[in-house]
Amino acid sequence: MTTRARREREKEERRQSILQAAHRVFLEKGFSRATMDDVAERAELSKGTLYLYFESKETLLAHLLLEGLDSLYQYLEEAFAPDRPLTALERLRRLGWAYFRFFQQEPLYFRVLMAVNGERFRETVTPETYQEVLEASLEGLNLVVRAMEQGIAEGLFPHCDARQAAAVMWATLNGVLDLMSHPLRRDMVGVSTEALYQMAMETLFRGMRSPAHNP
Repeated sequence: MTTRARREREKEERRQSILQAAHRVFLEKGFSRATMDDVAERAELSKGTLYLYFESKETLLAHLLLEGLDSLYQYLEEAFAPDRPLTALERLRRLGWAYFRFFQQEPLYFRVLMAVNGERFRETVTPETYQEVLEASLEGLNLVVRAMEQGIAEGLFPHCDARQAAAVMWATLNGVLDLMSHPLRRDMVGVSTEALYQMAMETLFRGMRSPAHNP
């Protein structure tokens, strides 16, 4: 291995160790409370060295966000199952439950997705990074849009705009998960997160369906 290749490998290894450190710090402290000093300490680096790799906490968040979006897309792509002869409703239910599994099995990545503060995030990362995050975000959402378009073609959702309907589904399911993330709210609601999630999803589909497809 040449000296240049070794240096590139060492640089990439250090970059990954920083991301792993940020991953643990954000999980323990939450994004808003975590600092670059915390990440530098966990990575066993000086703060100056940390800034050579990532110019801000939001840039670190963006890179973790891209990892999380890639993981989420794998859940959703498997659920979408383009080669299987599924109805639109079956596909949408599978997508909904894939998102729930992501929430359960990838808690930090889910928190990272929820931690993005719109304008602040956009202002503190490069336009190229922001565009990369946007495009990665759209990949998962577009699977839901495609399932909604299938539902429209099947006559299941005759009066829907597919992208707006996908956004409403996303907002509804995120709303349940955010609500039930607080113990007091869970006690107030009095049902499990999974039960409320299912009820919200089925209520949404029932409201969108044409009368001919509602029991």
